[in-house]
Amino acid sequence: MEKTFTEKEIREIEKQLSCPSGSNGIDIGNKMNESNIGMTKNSIQSLELRDDNTVLEIGHGNCGHLELILNASNRIKYFGLEVSETMLKEAQKINSNGQVEFKLYDGQIIPYPDKYFNRILTVNTIYFWSNAERLINEIERTLKSDGVFVLTYANKSFMKDLPFVGEKFQLFDIDDIYQLTDKSNLKIIDFQNETDEAKSKTGEKVLRKYTIVKLKKGAANKM
Repeated sequence: MEKTFTEKEIREIEKQLSCPSGSNGIDIGNKMNESNIGMTKNSIQSLELRDDNTVLEIGHGNCGHLELILNASNRIKYFGLEVSETMLKEAQKINSNGQVEFKLYDGQIIPYPDKYFNRILTVNTIYFWSNAERLINEIERTLKSDGVFVLTYANKSFMKDLPFVGEKFQLFDIDDIYQLTDKSNLKIIDFQNETDEAKSKTGEKVLRKYTIVKLKKGAANKM
């Protein structure tokens, strides 16, 4: 029998999704890793990782998927950024590997030099960006000239009716991504619309529609 959630419980789930904390945050992190693994695998494939690539993931959660990235090619150097201290500590606990570095950040400024990364990845985080245009500019700044950025999100049409989606969420479709990146030097070179079956954070099975957007510095937008 499915549990019925109170409005208070639903709002707590929303809060934990935006920035997991404490024991509830650890539980949410585990559920996110499980429910998002299909999206994450497809996003990693879209990165088209090469030997010696330097990879940044924004909002890695507990990073239970890290081996998928490290095993995608040889000598991958992985860097992860989180706004959640709980998720940072969980990622460090789960993954003890000399090829990786996890850091806390403020959600806006990427604490790395210009043109540092070959690849940048983020899955299911854009809803919570406090200043999306600024973070897009930071992604552009830290990405190498031939670098690729993969942005994956569940579509607005799917997300808008979920019970835990409230004021903390900003929802997107592909037109919104074109608009968001219009003034940057990051251009959409490909996007894929996908569907999978997932377990909602409130427990029910849902047919999730999501988009994987692939962007590159200095390229022409795919229309």
